[in-house]
Amino acid sequence: MKQLIAALLCLPLAAFAVSPGQAAPPTAGPLLSGDGEAGLPALRGQVVLVDFFASWCGPCAQSLPVLEKLRNEMQAQYPGRFEVLAVNVDTDPKDGRKFLRRNPISYPAISDPDGAIADGWQLPGMPTSFLVDGNGVVVLRHEGYRSGDEQKLRGEIQAVLGAK
Repeated sequence: MKQLIAALLCLPLAAFAVSPGQAAPPTAGPLLSGDGEAGLPALRGQVVLVDFFASWCGPCAQSLPVLEKLRNEMQAQYPGRFEVLAVNVDTDPKDGRKFLRRNPISYPAISDPDGAIADGWQLPGMPTSFLVDGNGVVVLRHEGYRSGDEQKLRGEIQAVLGAK
């Protein structure tokens, strides 16, 4: 038994994160704007990119404007069939709101100050995004952000949207 526990402790965190083919965990919460709630249940039937971000995450600040542009492009190409849902993991929602004032987005951003949503997805690092199909199944997990990542995301999103 000790050998099994030791082996499990040596596995990378990504081995435990939600993976393609699995159902998306429950994801809903208060909007950072303070204007109600948002989440995957309200977006059922659409392809959704669930993007986890934090104010202390440098790559998150780089990825948000890219995701904003990609979202607008996909919504123009596939009206009513695609959305991005941002999940802020800051323990103080004020930090998330301040971050979004510096990095504005037009898609919904919810607050997860206690980490319950992030725990459900078992995030391997920041930022991490998950592409969820219209049936609530994860089709892609994307970890980190590097310039040019949007090309891969665009292709994956178009593949899922084109499959309908």
